[in-house]
Amino acid sequence: MRKTTTTIALSLLLFITALGQAGAAELPVLKVGHVGHDHQIALYVAADEGKALEERYGVYLEKLKDQEAYILHDKGSAVAQIQIIRVGGGSKMPAALEQGHIEVGMGGLGPVAKFVDKGADMKVLAPLNNDGDALVLGSTMKADGWEAFVSEVKASKRPIKIGYKEPMAVAYMIMIRALEEEGISYGNEPFPADGTPNKVITINLHGLTNALPSLESAIVDGVVVNEPMASILESKGVGRIVADLSSLPPRGRWEGHPCCVVAARGDAIKSKREIIKSLLKAIAAGGDIIARDKNRALRAESRWTRTDREVGKKSIANVDYVYKPDSDWIRGVDTWIDLMNTGGHFNKGLKGKSPQEVRGEILDLRLMDEVLKDMGTGQKR
Repeated sequence: MRKTTTTIALSLLLFITALGQAGAAELPVLKVGHVGHDHQIALYVAADEGKALEERYGVYLEKLKDQEAYILHDKGSAVAQIQIIRVGGGSKMPAALEQGHIEVGMGGLGPVAKFVDKGADMKVLAPLNNDGDALVLGSTMKADGWEAFVSEVKASKRPIKIGYKEPMAVAYMIMIRALEEEGISYGNEPFPADGTPNKVITINLHGLTNALPSLESAIVDGVVVNEPMASILESKGVGRIVADLSSLPPRGRWEGHPCCVVAARGDAIKSKREIIKSLLKAIAAGGDIIARDKNRALRAESRWTRTDREVGKKSIANVDYVYKPDSDWIRGVDTWIDLMNTGGHFNKGLKGKSPQEVRGEILDLRLMDEVLKDMGTGQKR
């Protein structure tokens, strides 16, 4: 009898699952890409909350396949099947957007802006996080803070080697502006054209994964990286965080600098506008939960990124999770635009344009404004 009951229950479960999958097959599909680190945990938190999200926010993600496929519900109705795809960091996310592999992507503001500069039809819809970048030094240096680092660099008889993720990484751009502010010469080679030796040699590590072996083997003396890599390096004992890059000179300029954002293809914004709005509502709900309860953020981060909990705890504490494109965030975007303009990263459609003009080309905040109004959370700019 017990075996028969178990068999009936299992058959019923399989039947219900099949019904759910059949229903999902009839829904429109939205392909969402992510980089896979803790800057995108607003989505991870929302996904892990499941139906519990609905009572407070009116939206939720019903799991079909963990971390890969969900049914997006909004206002009591299923609106779309969400396919979640890991696409990698740097320029890989906007490249996947441009190529149509994904329709919505989460990743760095800079690479998205660069693709828009080259003519790609995509827009930034909302912020995900600010700050979370650090200077990490290895055993070849003694400095325990930025001022001590500057003094050690100036006193050194050899050039100090600092690694960075990629030329468009915000950590690199902040670092070189801070070196300029301190009167420290830098470059990719020991000797520039005028023959004057550089005090700091900057080394492109071509991705975060090379930070650990480069620092561990003393190929570089330090690195400028974003979280969670900064905390990973410290936890493994190969480096120590000596400065939060938001505090570097000129004082106050880098505070609240934007990092990851939500972006979407232009055609998807037009054809799937309401679906994207529902997704943004779920992401905003996740961001609100992070602000209220860091432990729920940590649980999601540990599951989705497989980062050690102690590392995750440090990393999350160093990142400012945001979802409202308010006036402070807009000021940060303008600083970013200025960095990219003066750094020569805009050389086509956005070249020479003012921050306001560039904003008009790369941002479309109307959907998020509508979402926040629906949620009762407006903003001022």
